[in-house]
Parts: sequence; C-alpha cells; structure tokens
Amino acid sequence: MIQLRLVNENGYTVTVAGFETVVTVADELADKAEARLLGEPAEADAAAWRQLAREHAEALGGAASANGRNKLATVDQHDARRYRVIRTPL
Repeated sequence: MIQLRLVNENGYTVTVAGFETVVTVADELADKAEARLLGEPAEADAAAWRQLAREHAEALGGAASANGRNKLATVDQHDARRYRVIRTPL
C-alpha cells in the first residue's frame, strides 16, 4: 500500500472541496491515482489561488496602480504543472 498526497509548489498538502487529495492505494494503482490527483484537483486548487491573486490585485488598484500591476504579474505563478504527488509506503 502507498499513500499519495497532492502538494503545491510550496510543499503544502492541497485541500480542495469535493476532491480527495490524500489517498491510500495498492501499489499497482499508484501511477493511475497519481495522474488523477495531478489532473482536476491540482487545476482546481491553482485556479482558486489565481482568482485570489486577481482579487488582491484589484483591491490594490488593479492595472491603474503600480502595486496592482505588480500583483497582477504574479497571477500566473499559480500553475498546476508545478504541483506534485508525494508517495509514502505504508
């Protein structure tokens, strides 16, 4: 048995409503489960962080202010392709 845990680019376990992000599977199912975790749950979490960054940028004045432009430049840093799955043998 292997425990799979979806983590973001900072190494924190991802928590997404409606998705299991920490699963325990048999060894032969680990690759398939990992691909599933890196799909929709990872993208949903990254999208939520991008939206939060956009809202923060707008609160700072959006494209009309220097602070807003700086924050808007960081929106694309939240990318699901940077997420990974940590495997822990049980």
